Amino acid sequence: MQLNIFKVGAYNFVNCDERLKEDIPISEKILQTLHNLCATAPDLARRSEELARFLQMDMAEVEKILEEYGCEGYVECYTNAEGGKRFFLTGKGIIKVCALFT
Repeated sequence: MQLNIFKVGAYNFVNCDERLKEDIPISEKILQTLHNLCATAPDLARRSEELARFLQMDMAEVEKILEEYGCEGYVECYTNAEGGKRFFLTGKGIIKVCALFT
């Protein structure tokens, strides 16, 4: 098991592959990661760079997947005062993540 510790804002997170459900597509792991980081409201939204770093993925690929989920109503995006995009799960997205474990 490989552990990676990284900083997101004022918090330190441990990326442990065993903490994420393994048998799901990477796109659903992105949703699961938003849920694990409590990104479930605009004031808790996360930047795509944070998610890309956590999942060790390319930021452009993460944004592309998040934008597709936005079209499906699972994720909402807004632009903060600095011009950066932030993403969070909608109610529909939370239900989708919970369904991964049933």
